[in-house]
Amino acid sequence: MRKIYLVSNTKATDESVINLSVSKIEFLKFEINLSEYDAFVATSKNAFKALKFNGISPINLPVFAIANSCAAAAREFGFSEIYTGQNAYGDDFAREILPLLKGKKVLYLKGKDSVSNFLEILQDGGVNIKAVIAYENVLNPCKMELKPPKDSILIFASPVNVRNFLSNFGWDESYQTISIGKVTAKELKFTTPLVSQSQDINACIALAKTLL
Repeated sequence: MRKIYLVSNTKATDESVINLSVSKIEFLKFEINLSEYDAFVATSKNAFKALKFNGISPINLPVFAIANSCAAAAREFGFSEIYTGQNAYGDDFAREILPLLKGKKVLYLKGKDSVSNFLEILQDGGVNIKAVIAYENVLNPCKMELKPPKDSILIFASPVNVRNFLSNFGWDESYQTISIGKVTAKELKFTTPLVSQSQDINACIALAKTLL
């Protein structure tokens, strides 16, 4: 029987899915005073992990989170006033919250290698936004014995996971791929991925199971 592999830093709770971690997050040191800002925007739950890593405590600050999982991370960290985005893509999320952020001083904690135009859209829209590189996604070296066998179904959760998979294992033309979103699908240009309608790991797994 074909196997489903989730290539992501986020582990699946579904025991029928094999988690494959080809990337790891490294958090960077920074100093920031949250009280100097009117709002905090986050496009990844790693933004809140970066705050914790740097010993920064939550305050009564409005948070604009890109999706449900990001909003849940904000709530778990200790923020209470949270706007959850209706759009799960960075560019669309930026356009969604742009009218809500005009005239505000905004903090954005981002990854080192950003693939969307999220920051540029807000800056061009006149938002006073400070971006801090808070974490980076680096290669997690894997043993070749972990390489998925032929005909496996691979779910990719981000563009960097595609790149790091290739660095670790190369490629096999028999693989069938599922992308969590349009940006990740562009990174899979050497194959023909199915793109999940919802930018959610569980939705990707459900789609993968239809291929078994």
